[in-house]
Amino acid sequence: MKRFFFLLMFGWCLIATPQVQAQESQQWLFIETDPMSTIIGARTLWLGIEPSKLSHFSFAANITTADFSNDIDDLLNPHNKGKGLDARVKIGGGLAIDYFFQKQQEKWYLGIINLLFVNEVSLNNQQMTALTHNVFGRVGYRWYPFQQKGFYVNPFLGFRYEYLPNGRVMLENQLFEAAGLQPFGSVHIGYHF
Repeated sequence: MKRFFFLLMFGWCLIATPQVQAQESQQWLFIETDPMSTIIGARTLWLGIEPSKLSHFSFAANITTADFSNDIDDLLNPHNKGKGLDARVKIGGGLAIDYFFQKQQEKWYLGIINLLFVNEVSLNNQQMTALTHNVFGRVGYRWYPFQQKGFYVNPFLGFRYEYLPNGRVMLENQLFEAAGLQPFGSVHIGYHF
């Protein structure tokens, strides 16, 4: 599954890059990651495009894996605190659309992120898979610290709603629950090509 997502993203970049370079007007590809999540156990990569004909919009695809400590698991999902469950994201991915109030996709924006995660949940050497769906609404600010656009910092705040599309997940009489509605925020860093 990881190889499939990687090949899909790599192929998308190969197809999109020549089209972007052939355009005379400004059309950007970008790559973005979340260093805050990396510190606590996640690996995430965003690849996106900002078409010149839609100068207020940004579109991105994501791939994620995560194996957080139990303390971080409890913080991100307090519904499972104290149950002894260990959950990790085997693979996840999704799409984001952001609307920037200024043309050329900079400064303030509103966005929505739609992600699916394949979670591996374990308890006492037993494992099962749980699919979670996350929808994020966010407001953010893309800041270019240098005069030439390229590197940027992307802080945002919002809310996420997580649910289990396949219903209840039980493991040794312990119910694995989705996080529900929670505040969420992060600071991404990225680069335009």
